[in-house]
Amino acid sequence: MKKIIIALLPLLFLLVNGCNSNDTATGTNPFGGGGGGGTGNVTIQIAIGQDDQGANVFAFNPSVAVKLTSALVVQAQLGINETVNNPNPDQVFNAGEYIGFYSANQAQVGQQWSFTFSGTLAQGGQAFTVPVNYTVQ
Repeated sequence: MKKIIIALLPLLFLLVNGCNSNDTATGTNPFGGGGGGGTGNVTIQIAIGQDDQGANVFAFNPSVAVKLTSALVVQAQLGINETVNNPNPDQVFNAGEYIGFYSANQAQVGQQWSFTFSGTLAQGGQAFTVPVNYTVQ
């Protein structure tokens, strides 16, 4: 069952022991520099948490406040290649908060999932694209 969950309000998730990873990735502004401002870098961590109904969800945690436009979710073995668009692209997701965005009910130990997050920094508005690989543990 594919169920897309986009949190309209940031949610803190209880991390499920054994189903998390410390995988991180850094992406940079794909449109190049803009005159000496910030670098446009952001780091995103992925974890599997639970929503308020107890369902497993993938959750992201940005290193800085961001406005997320979309997330591409790919899991080749399951044939998943889906873009999750944020219905409120002006919403700010703060650093240090895990926000659920995609059902993890199909996730199994050892699977490799790939995510590509696109958006802008909440402060300064620089665009970013961050690829993150996550192995379910």
